[in-house]
Amino acid sequence: MPARASYRCAGIIGTGLIGGSLGLALQHEAAVDQVLGYDSDPAMLEQARAGGAIQKASNDIADLSSACDLIFIAVPVRSIEKVMAEVAPNLKPGTTVSDVGSVKERVVKAASEILPPGTSFIGGHPLAGSEQRGVEAADRNLFRDAYYVLTPGPGCGDEAYSRLHALLTSLGARVIAMDPLQHDRAVSVISHLPHIMAMSLMNLALERAEEYPLLRLAAGGFRDMTRIAASSPGIWLDILLENRDAVAESLNESMEILRSIGRMLEQSDENALEGWMETASRGRQNLAPALRESLAGLFNLTLAVEDRPGVISDVTLAVGELGINIVDIELVHPLESGQGLLRLSISGAEDAARAADALRAKGYRVTMGRTLGG
Repeated sequence: MPARASYRCAGIIGTGLIGGSLGLALQHEAAVDQVLGYDSDPAMLEQARAGGAIQKASNDIADLSSACDLIFIAVPVRSIEKVMAEVAPNLKPGTTVSDVGSVKERVVKAASEILPPGTSFIGGHPLAGSEQRGVEAADRNLFRDAYYVLTPGPGCGDEAYSRLHALLTSLGARVIAMDPLQHDRAVSVISHLPHIMAMSLMNLALERAEEYPLLRLAAGGFRDMTRIAASSPGIWLDILLENRDAVAESLNESMEILRSIGRMLEQSDENALEGWMETASRGRQNLAPALRESLAGLFNLTLAVEDRPGVISDVTLAVGELGINIVDIELVHPLESGQGLLRLSISGAEDAARAADALRAKGYRVTMGRTLGG
């Protein structure tokens, strides 16, 4: 397996929970030579420096963007485009820019219009976090064993993508690629809608508490379901508005489900109600086994690819759509035939075989074998 990719200097714009955790993880894994930080809040920036999340604080975003060959934008989603516009004039050719926002379609489109030629933007969304806020809650292990979605666009350079993929994998993240729109629709169900429901339940309980001391009776189930209601209102206001179309669609579907449950109760339809609950129960019990990746062995998929921009994006998106994590990517530089070899390392024979079938369906010639020592 190739040596871990390294960057000379990484810049983190926004030194809160996610930005601070990235800084700690990058330093702990020695994945970059230096980590710089910038924050519009000087007190937050100094707290990040004092706590070791960054090595050097920059008071000028232009200075930071001109000094780094990798930049993470870790600000609220509706501020990402503004930050892009601020860093764009100072980026050096070859710089990679990524973000950590939980909404991707608009950001990826904006990057293609704002960032200069010769730079690469790769949208990112670590599915990790906490209801806690600020750099004081930063954790270098936040991304370990967590899914980290990358949303490369058609213009994403292959070298830039494989390099960032290797960096994030070195932090312990399970990196998968997704189409930006597909990503936004998915997170509206698994992340954004649960936050709305948690906040709705919490507000309902607060309203009913005026009638009787309801919250004193709150048991474990209520506390578990409403834990994420303590998340930052400012951050979630941005997220819900930015992804409002997908969230509205998921919310409408959810409300129809709730209305159907109401009809079951009105009609005392025990069979329908029991069947609905059993379906949910079985689904939840099977969730962990369905997501657990086999660690019994590591397999290589090797395929010949054309020497053209965007080929890695095409390959990784095909695998990412299956929900399969690519543990490592190795790009062998172009051969005399104008093609190169791409090797993907995937954990588990079943997932590797599924990925190989998907790539063959797209016209790639794929060979599969067990990684030596895997």
